[in-house]
Parts: sequence; structure tokens; C-alpha cells
Amino acid sequence: MFDLTLKNLARIQEHKIHSLDGAPIGILPFYHGLNLANIPASICRWFQIPALQDSALDLPDPPISLDSIKNIMLLVIDGLAFEQMQNWLEKGIQKKRSTPCWQNIREMGIFSPLTSVVPSTTANALTSLWTGKMPAEHGVIGYELFLKEFGITVNMILQTQVHPVPANESESIPWDLSKFLPVPQFGAHLKKFGIHPFAFQHEMICDSGLSRMLLPEVEKIPFTTPQDMLQKVNDLLECQHASRKYLYLYWSDIDTLSHHYGPNSRKTRHAWQWFAHVLENFLCERSRRSTYDTLFLITSDHGQIPTHIHPLYEVRNDQEFMSHLEIPPSGESRLPYLFIKAGMEKSFREYVEQRWRGEFSLIPAQQLMKWGVFGKEIMTPDIQNRLGNFVAFPTGNAYWWWAHKENQLLGRHGGFSPQEMITPLLILPA
Repeated sequence: MFDLTLKNLARIQEHKIHSLDGAPIGILPFYHGLNLANIPASICRWFQIPALQDSALDLPDPPISLDSIKNIMLLVIDGLAFEQMQNWLEKGIQKKRSTPCWQNIREMGIFSPLTSVVPSTTANALTSLWTGKMPAEHGVIGYELFLKEFGITVNMILQTQVHPVPANESESIPWDLSKFLPVPQFGAHLKKFGIHPFAFQHEMICDSGLSRMLLPEVEKIPFTTPQDMLQKVNDLLECQHASRKYLYLYWSDIDTLSHHYGPNSRKTRHAWQWFAHVLENFLCERSRRSTYDTLFLITSDHGQIPTHIHPLYEVRNDQEFMSHLEIPPSGESRLPYLFIKAGMEKSFREYVEQRWRGEFSLIPAQQLMKWGVFGKEIMTPDIQNRLGNFVAFPTGNAYWWWAHKENQLLGRHGGFSPQEMITPLLILPA
């Protein structure tokens, strides 16, 4: 296996923005070649079609010739940390050398760490994967966003208005989902060049608001279990052998379990071990029948960091905190966007430092844009407005919880810790 772990981890860890030296940032996004937002440009390069973005992955050529590539599959395992896949690969290569799957990985695999986008969260990451654009360009920069143009805060995955909603107002949102993004979608781009895009998603989310927004020209295939998903992938590859295809596969259980039980919990570990076993059987089957015309990529959108439930972080009950804000925080609990009232910036800083001593740093949103942490230094006014006027950077495992529901999460993401930001990428022939 061409293992680039040491080389590329060092590059990621050494990547700095000197102006941010005082901010509590562990890992910055490496947008120029080691970021999940670079994957679509590489997929276009491997299909030998024009890309939607210039910046492709800074990795060696894939393990099969470009002229041979008919299909590309991308499996996104939501919430899978880099170290989890690294450990699986190391143990598998050591113990199972004789199986077709592990022979293939050992002889032809390329493995590297990547970084997530900012914030390190699903709505943001998947939008980059389905537009080929940076967060600063596509504008889906958080789980909850205040959309000034509509005057509401929206859950960007469910595409519903954030609660509480006044009794005389509707939860529905006033836009056409397929036209919300200010950039072209990847599915339409692939179809333009004769490549048929498919998205395999669990039946519970196949028609979610985010899916409708990202996949208007993509054929969506629902599944019930990972075995069902991978069987449907095999069936599709067999029955539509002649056409060129892009297959996107998404599995979310690791993220869900990490949120509710913690990323290091036994339930989360067992779910990954079980899925890895199913994946290994699929890869063995593909290795036995492979004609070396399909490239398989496995990655994740982000990892998670363990957090504990504590009233100190539940700002929804903190009247002094909320009195400084025009509206409740938005964005992510690990990277909150703040709309601080004019003239109250100094008193808000003092209150945050007094209540959460050393746990949060407040950075002006304009500075973050100039530093390029969202991939570009320039944003449209609509996207700029979603950041508020300050962004809170947590230290360690700190977060803020402002939702009007019970706080039950033992794992979170959205921040800059290595656990949240560093993701795996494995490239194989299949």
C-alpha cells in the first residue's frame, strides 16, 4: 500500500496561518490538495473531463490508468475519524494477507489523511462534495444558518426553520431547494459529459431537504442496511456495464452513535467493526470479479470529539449571555456564529471570559474571511451575513448549546481539533 500517512500528516500539522497564532486552532483545513473539497476536481481529472474547481488532490496517480476508468465510487462514512480507518488497515494487512481484498489493498491501495472543511460538519462537507466548491463559495457553512435574505434561521440538513416557531408561522422555508445554491451542482456537471450519477442513501434520508438541494439531477437509490446498499451497488455495476457511472455511497451510523454515546464508546467501535467486516466482504467480491475499470474511494466528512453534558455550556438558559445577542447563536456548537448587539462587543467579551475562563476566543468574522479558513477570502454578501459579526473558537472540548431541547450529545464536531478535522482517504481499484 502506498501509505502517505507520515508525509501528509506532517504537511497538515505544519500548515499555519500566522495571523491565527493566538487562536485555539489545532488543525487548519488544507484546501490546496489535502482537503475533501479537492475530491470532485480529482474525480473530474480521473474521468478526463473539465473540473468545477481547479484545486485537485495532491496525491499520486490512481492505481489504474485513466483511460481504463469507466466508473468511480465514493463511499462517505459519516463521522469516521482518520485513526479508525488507519487501525483497520494496519490490522487487516498484517492478519489477512491471503484474501483478495487485502492483497488488493496491500499492492494497489493509496492511503492518506485529508482535512475536513470549516466548519467540520456534514451539511458543509457534503455540499462541497456535490458542488466541487469551497464553503466560502457554496455558502452552506453550518448545521444552522441565519439567512438574512429570508429573516429566519434554518436547519440546513432538514431544510426547516429552527424551533421555536411562533404558532402562527409555518416551519416551511420560502425557496426552491434546487435553486438555493449559488454554484453549479456536481451531478449536472457529470451528466453533461456523459457520466450517469447515482446516490445511495438510507431510505430515511433519501428525500431529505439537503438531498433534494444537492441531488436534483442525480438518480437516488434508497437502501435499508449496508449489505443492501453494497448489493445494490454490485447489481448496478453488473446490469449497466456499458455506461460510465459515478456512484456516491453514504453511511451515517458512526456519526449518529458518536453523537449519542461518544466517538470512543463501545457501541461506536462495534458499529465500525461490523461495517468494516461488511465492507471487506464487498471488496473481496469486487477483487475477484474486477476488470480494473472502477476506482473506489473511501473517506469521511469529519470526525468527532468526546464532550460531556454540563449546565455551564447550556447558554439557552443564560439570560445574561443572550441579552448581548440580536438572535441566538447559529452555525455549530463547536464553532458558533454570533450576532452581537452594536456597542456590546466589549461587555460580551468580558462576560465570556469571566464565565468560561480561557475556553472560548472571539474572532471577528471579517478576519476569518481574510484568513481564508472557508476556502476563499471573498464571500458574497448573503454568505458573509451568515457568519454574524463574531465567531467563537472553543478550547479543548468546550461547546455552547442553545437548542430548545434537552442536551444529550456525548460527541460533537464542527471545530478544529485533530479528531474533528483529520479524515481518511483510501483509493483502490474495484
